[in-house]
Amino acid sequence: MEKAFKVINEMSREGLLTDYAICGAVATIYYTEPFDTYDVDIFFIPPEKEKIIILTPFYDWLLKEKKCKVHKEYILIGTTPVQFVPTASELEKEAVKNAIEVVYKDIKLKILRPEYLIAIFLKVYRLKDKVKIKKLLDETEINKNLLLEILMKYDLKEKFQDFMEKYYG
Repeated sequence: MEKAFKVINEMSREGLLTDYAICGAVATIYYTEPFDTYDVDIFFIPPEKEKIIILTPFYDWLLKEKKCKVHKEYILIGTTPVQFVPTASELEKEAVKNAIEVVYKDIKLKILRPEYLIAIFLKVYRLKDKVKIKKLLDETEINKNLLLEILMKYDLKEKFQDFMEKYYG
């Protein structure tokens, strides 16, 4: 994973990832007890030209310059599968813009705040997302005011209340 983080950091310095954040399971693990995960997920705000998303320089750099390989929906950076996910919603864009900077083995990275992770997991709401919401609520300090603000802004408050009733009675 260290090599993947170094390449992601280099991509940011080179301007290929102008704004990004680690999300998904790896972001959750940053705040909670470790659990198994297969890949690293990266949300990024893609460059646009006249409302068209341009990813060619991004992938050319990874595949040609860094000699990364493609495996299914992943880019293999070393042995780590990385899924680069363009932000598709305002919630995801806001989450990336408000990500925090962390340091992993002297590598500076951006990672989603737990409050945004909860909101995004609520929106997707697969079984594995519900598990991650529960881990975040049980194992990390959540800024309840920020979470409420996000939930209300993106019309997720009722879904969160249903989740809380189901899992916390």
